[in-house]
Amino acid sequence: MRKRKSFVITIVLVFIVGMAIYIYVQEKSDSVKPDKTPSTEKVKKTSLSVKDLFWRVDFSDKDSYITVEKIPSLAKVKISEETQKELLKAFENAKFKELKMEDSNINPDYNYIIKMFVSGYYGMFVDTSNKIIYVDDKEQNYLVVDDNGFFDILENAVKKKRVSLLPLGR
Repeated sequence: MRKRKSFVITIVLVFIVGMAIYIYVQEKSDSVKPDKTPSTEKVKKTSLSVKDLFWRVDFSDKDSYITVEKIPSLAKVKISEETQKELLKAFENAKFKELKMEDSNINPDYNYIIKMFVSGYYGMFVDTSNKIIYVDDKEQNYLVVDDNGFFDILENAVKKKRVSLLPLGR
């Protein structure tokens, strides 16, 4: 009887140890597997594209336009259709990096609000001196690492055109 009891205890202990090892290996392998979500794939890239920032954006939409407002006065900048297309094309090909403000000594001083209407609405605050954009949807700052002339086109458009105040209620 004693041999039988020790045999059963041995089998149970081997089973428990086996299960513990199995669970440990499963949890370890789950933590090693890469997560294939879009957000983690973005972090692995060295730079981000506009499609990474605005995943639904489609620049082939012919009815696309852009509005620019100066901060702090919220004066609307009148920009010609041709300049709007240049701005959209330059922004479409721009490259960005996520900017973590706690890791940076840059203090953004936003001087424009840009609203893009390209297959949807996309709003952002722009700091032209530091080349930073703040994307409303993501509540995140991005450093523009390759602007394709976007900031030059923007500054030239603002210098050329007169600024008119927005009517109330808009």
